[in-house]
Parts: sequence; structure tokens; C-alpha cells
Amino acid sequence: MKRIHAFIFVTMAISLLLHLGLITGVIVWGPLFSPPKPETIEISLDTPPPTAPSKQSKNNQQIVRKSLVPDQLKAPDDDTLARFLSEQRQRVKKEMQASDNGMTENRTNTSTLPKKSVTPPKQAQKAQEKTQVDKNDTDKNGYRTVDITKELAEMNALNQGQSTVGESLPTDVKIGSFTALNTDRYLFYSFYARIEELVRYRWETRVMTTINGMDPALAMNLSRRNWNTQVEFLLDKRGFLQKAMVMKESGVKGFDAAAVNAFKEARVFPNPPQEMIEEDGYIHLRYTFTVNYAPPTLVNSR
Repeated sequence: MKRIHAFIFVTMAISLLLHLGLITGVIVWGPLFSPPKPETIEISLDTPPPTAPSKQSKNNQQIVRKSLVPDQLKAPDDDTLARFLSEQRQRVKKEMQASDNGMTENRTNTSTLPKKSVTPPKQAQKAQEKTQVDKNDTDKNGYRTVDITKELAEMNALNQGQSTVGESLPTDVKIGSFTALNTDRYLFYSFYARIEELVRYRWETRVMTTINGMDPALAMNLSRRNWNTQVEFLLDKRGFLQKAMVMKESGVKGFDAAAVNAFKEARVFPNPPQEMIEEDGYIHLRYTFTVNYAPPTLVNSR
């Protein structure tokens, strides 16, 4: 009986020592084999930077998406500093912005564009007769030439629509049927354009989700004013989002969250210009997200 008790005691002692050794090994050696912690994004509310000086300078030029205009509407180049930056340098006779909202794009059905010269009737008749002759021609295999000019025109018409503008522009830029702005060339324009393409749809979708989830009476109270969210985003040298700082809240938490989460979902912004990296090792992107909600019952023509 004493041998059995001794055997049980020794077995328990050995088991205890093994468990202690295992626990010690996990504590000491475990961190060496554990997977790396996932990257996190910090979201905080910081004091906004001081207001930019009113005098035009290179530090407060606004980056806008390209809005090319016909040569007839361009003005001669000059040495003045434009208040907007874009893909290329451009001067126009009169600055204006499209009436519809969306990613900035000038489309073809703009009534204020100069009309193309009309072909004289005789030349038009000759061209029509030539086309009629060509349509009746056949090749060596006996196949008749098919004119699809009309079909192509109808197909291209499907791509036409109202011009849109996606930026919040100064109030002195009058409303028109398309967007025409004086711009200076910005070296890193293509990077900002890629960011907008990755973020805009995500942001707009979240804003609409926020509005649709509101009580109608509350949503009505949000109408007819600008709700601005200012956010600074920090990217590492690979273009990965590392931090989002809300510099100024709009007053509607859903709008603020929409701006931050749109960037958070996009997450990676490939091929960032290394020249944009600042002394702290990050690329600083500063955006103002503006929401102007107009319920259908309150919509008026501008």
C-alpha cells in the first residue's frame, strides 16, 4: 500500500513539474512564434489647423478633377497663379461649374458649347450620294458594304448625359452646363485621381445609408446646408492607410463616419509618390467631405 501511495505521489509530482515547465515555456518562448498583430487604424478628434491665408498661394490651391473644355472656350496662357490644380495647365474665358453633382466630367450634350460649322448643302448632298453609291458596292467575294454610321451615332448617344462636378467650389464660380476652370498642372494629380476613384463611391453610399436610416423629420432638418467633415489621413510609403484624424466634425456622426470608413475600406492606395513622404515618414492627405442634402420635396432649380 505504501508503494502505491509513493507511486501516486511521484506521478503527481512529475505531472506538476511537466505542467509548470510547459507554462514557463509558453510564457518565455510563445511571443517568438505568435503571429504578428494586425494593423490597426486610429481614429481621433484633433484640433483643426489654422485657417489658410486669404491671399492666393501655392499652399492653398485646391486640387480638382480634370475638366477639359473645347479650344474655343480657352483663353491665352498667362503668368498668374490659378486657384485650382489639376492634370494640366489650362486657362478659360470664364470659369463655371456644372449644375449636376457627381464625379467631375464634361459630357457632350452641353448646349452652351460652340456649334460646329454646318456643311454647305451641296457638299452634304454630294457626301450623301457618295455614301449611297458606296453602300451598293460589293467586294470581290460578292459581299455588300454595310454603312453603320447611324447605328454608331445612336450607340454613342447612350454615353451622353449632363455634365457633373464633384468638388465644392467657391461661390463665385457660376453654375453652367459644364465645368471650366483655370488650373495649374499638379505633379501628383494622377495619385489623387486614383484615390477619388477608390473612395468616392464608398463615401457616397455610406452617406445615403445614413440619410435613409434617419427619421424623415430629422433628415428634413439636415437639408439646405453644407455639412463639412475635415479629415487628415496618414499613409505609409507603400500607400497603406495607417491613421485617420477627424480635424473638424460636421455635426452629423454618420457623415463623419462615412468619410473615415470610406478610406478605411479602400485601405490601400497603390504607387504613392515617394516625394510626398514627410519628415515623420507618412504621406499626409487632407480632405474636406461636404454633404448638402436636398430632399425631393425641397428640390428647386438653381
